[in-house]
Amino acid sequence: MISLIVPFKKGIIYLNDCLESIKAQKEKDIETILILDKDSEYIDRAGLLENYSDIGLRIMDNNRTPGVAGARNTGIENAKGQWIFFLDADDYLLEDTLTILKEKAKGYDFSYSQIRHTWFMKEAFNRDQIKVASDVNPGEKVGTLNEEYTKKDVDFFRYRVKRFHSLDEISILGILIKKDVLKDFRFNENLVYFSDLEMVTRLSMNDNEADAVEALYVKRHHSDSINLPALSQIDDERKYKDRLLAYKNSLEISDGRVKEFLEKNACDYFISTYAVLFHKDKSRITDENFKSMCELVSACSKKTIKKYHFLKGKILKNAIAKNKGGVEKNIKLRMAVKKLKMMVYPKHLYRTINLYVFSKLSVKDNWVCFESFSGRQYSGQPKYIYEYLRDNYPNKYKFIWLVSDKKVKVDGRAKRVKRFGLRYFYYTSRAKYWVLNSRQPVLFKKKKGQILFETWHGTPLKKLFFDLDDVHGTNPNFKKVAYNQAKNWDYLLSDNPFSTEKLSSCFMYDKEKILELGYPANDPLYADDLKEKADIIKEKIGIPKDKKVILYAPTWRDDEFYEAGVYKYTPALDLSAMKESFGDEYVVLLRMHYWVVDKIDMTGLEDFVYNVSNYGDITDLYIVSDMCITDYSSVYFDYGNLRRPILFYMYDLEKYRDLLHGFYLDITTELPGPILRTNEELRDAIFNIEKVKEEYREDYQKFYDRFCCIDDGNAAGRICEKVFK
Repeated sequence: MISLIVPFKKGIIYLNDCLESIKAQKEKDIETILILDKDSEYIDRAGLLENYSDIGLRIMDNNRTPGVAGARNTGIENAKGQWIFFLDADDYLLEDTLTILKEKAKGYDFSYSQIRHTWFMKEAFNRDQIKVASDVNPGEKVGTLNEEYTKKDVDFFRYRVKRFHSLDEISILGILIKKDVLKDFRFNENLVYFSDLEMVTRLSMNDNEADAVEALYVKRHHSDSINLPALSQIDDERKYKDRLLAYKNSLEISDGRVKEFLEKNACDYFISTYAVLFHKDKSRITDENFKSMCELVSACSKKTIKKYHFLKGKILKNAIAKNKGGVEKNIKLRMAVKKLKMMVYPKHLYRTINLYVFSKLSVKDNWVCFESFSGRQYSGQPKYIYEYLRDNYPNKYKFIWLVSDKKVKVDGRAKRVKRFGLRYFYYTSRAKYWVLNSRQPVLFKKKKGQILFETWHGTPLKKLFFDLDDVHGTNPNFKKVAYNQAKNWDYLLSDNPFSTEKLSSCFMYDKEKILELGYPANDPLYADDLKEKADIIKEKIGIPKDKKVILYAPTWRDDEFYEAGVYKYTPALDLSAMKESFGDEYVVLLRMHYWVVDKIDMTGLEDFVYNVSNYGDITDLYIVSDMCITDYSSVYFDYGNLRRPILFYMYDLEKYRDLLHGFYLDITTELPGPILRTNEELRDAIFNIEKVKEEYREDYQKFYDRFCCIDDGNAAGRICEKVFK
């Protein structure tokens, strides 16, 4: 029998996934010991025992020292199985993991699986993600990792220890261990952090291991390191002390290649992480932890120390001598040399110039920077705020548009500056105002006297940031990054009372600093000459004036991606069938989200479908269209100002709502149009669009009164008078 030991303290949303993955195991000869740590989050014990009786669930309290080490030791002492398997409560297994490990372990003391990192819950994790998930970094491509893993000369030490550079990555997880192997060993309960290292070191010294297998252990990242951090995400001074003890104890029981690795790893840590604090944050280096770290280096063999030359060698020699001044001098010299080498890359050169030159210059009170969708467009709230200031205060301000490509055209005499070029750092460092509609770059450091105005880009339907239980995006630090960015916003713009509530919640942002003044991008929708403007836009795009226009504007899918911020397009709308049905009367404007990078095959659709994904301003597309088809995008809140038909093509509704995002609204009762699940339903709705308009007339009016209640064509003026005074 296999005893699965699962320590738990916080994160019930993770625990449910973990237990479900155990329940789905093909291997049924198991017991599951759930160890509740001291002061753990409340769980429904009776409910869990009833729901998971088929996995032999036992729930007990940690009766030893609080922490993971004590909880695991409690589990070992109470385990009934011949095999032990440690599983963290925020992780999960594929259904064949235990079966493969148990079969391979016959005749051996332990067998071990591959580890894959993910930010997805179990139901959303799929085999495609395995191909791009890495043992080290999320999103990093595996390459030949699986082939390397199955080679006969790749043993436990080389694959599960040596290939990692940080103690945070050396883990006891995913290893099926014979219980007899652990009879004389326990996790060190003096360690809050890095308690795995000593146990993994002992396994590395054990030659009776099975060959590597392709079983999979899924390590799930915590996307909310602010409210629910994983142990590795906690910033704690105690980590210095625990790291030292973990190294010390492991060095004492190791020899040969294992000892060599640990010594090198310890020296690398001292040089590359600890001593760097002299350059980054000297206050964190105390006499106590400096002395302890120096003792760790001193315990390493002369053979290991001799492998380090030049500045690295000097740093280690000063550490052995406990010469704090010598370590500080040489680490700062090393950092300076490293920075000089990086200067060959323009990005680092420009940031250095900005740090030492531009950041020292005064802020210009009449300079205003604008940026729309990370520089990709001349559109949105920034465009219309800019045009209001340009037209009403032509000589008062200097306008700078930050663009990702010089092909982005800007009306008027504004200066266009390429993002992350030298002039970009100059102007963003000196301009008093920065108006943008998506989050600012992480590298931007706001100066005293600068005003950062986040206008955002729509009323949210899908849950965002801190309102999400879990993030199925491609950055496990998603929430932490957004939180730190939002702290620097002086103002956040809202289009209606609903948005004010949700934006305050999802960004953990002070509601008093939110400007509930409407969206400037919707001002043109209230112009008196919309028909004339539509004719001009049709001519610009090349649309025949006698054709009606359908705008199709879907959002992206979180689980269909190439890498962070780069998403796939999976065709769901049958455009060929639509052409056959409506080609004589309509054309379709296809507007993909700007994160979608796939090229769309337009063969045979050239005179019916117009790909306007790169068209600058979506407001123009609203004006020219007779109806809008969307899914979960916020475009329909803005389009609602026109009181034109909206159809919701939600072919993957359950998956998107229940797995990927979740909604702020009850879409079954609060949408101003029908939810359509198939291409046939969509075509029927278009054929009967007048009937649809009549059926949803009352719902549309309620929707308009709730979400379009502030927009009136004058939002830009209200905002500029408030922000720019």
